[in-house]
Amino acid sequence: MPNDSNNSSNGPPAPNPVLTAYESYLRDTPLVTRYTLNSILISFLASFFFNPAFAFANIPLFTIFKFQLYRIVTSPFICSEFLSLFFVFMGFMNHGIRLEQSMGSTLFGALFFSLTIVSNLLFVVISIILWGLTNSESYLGQASMGIWTTLLGIIAVECSKAPENSQRRLFFLTVPALYYPLAILALFSMFAGVKLSYCLGVAVGYSYGFGKMDRLRVKEDTAK
Repeated sequence: MPNDSNNSSNGPPAPNPVLTAYESYLRDTPLVTRYTLNSILISFLASFFFNPAFAFANIPLFTIFKFQLYRIVTSPFICSEFLSLFFVFMGFMNHGIRLEQSMGSTLFGALFFSLTIVSNLLFVVISIILWGLTNSESYLGQASMGIWTTLLGIIAVECSKAPENSQRRLFFLTVPALYYPLAILALFSMFAGVKLSYCLGVAVGYSYGFGKMDRLRVKEDTAK
């Protein structure tokens, strides 16, 4: 009579949980969200060898006066702290996936880069104006970086289109959906101080959501 233990050992091997999780990530995460998160992860790993912020952050001194205009596009992909990486994945996996699935990858990609570029251009313009008014070079050296500037804008776009009486939960608080981005911004400001880039991200997101930036929208017919 064959041994039961031999039969079990001859069965298929147990699936690798890491490989299974990775395959699920590839299958369930839309294109733009996946590439964005992958880029942020690469930035985090690269931070062990050099400072990505120095090379890719939107710093007016380098963006304008050194003509490194690529920083306007690359700044959202910077991440150098594990805790920040954790919350970025939580936030973007939630809002990014939902909005990209509803809009489609082409329109969502256009939204992502529209919010990024407009927010960063406003950041540069305001920083230069403040430098001109105060003659303080610190305004030229401040940086706009990290995904949260763009992600706050995406959340604002999403919430501006939410039903009138809908609500969102922020930890133990229940907030009307329209004011949810402002609640997140207030929470960030309490712990990390007020950041101009985050404020601009929310403002640009609301403007886009309420139709004030329709000229930047990609038409659905074009996307198809």
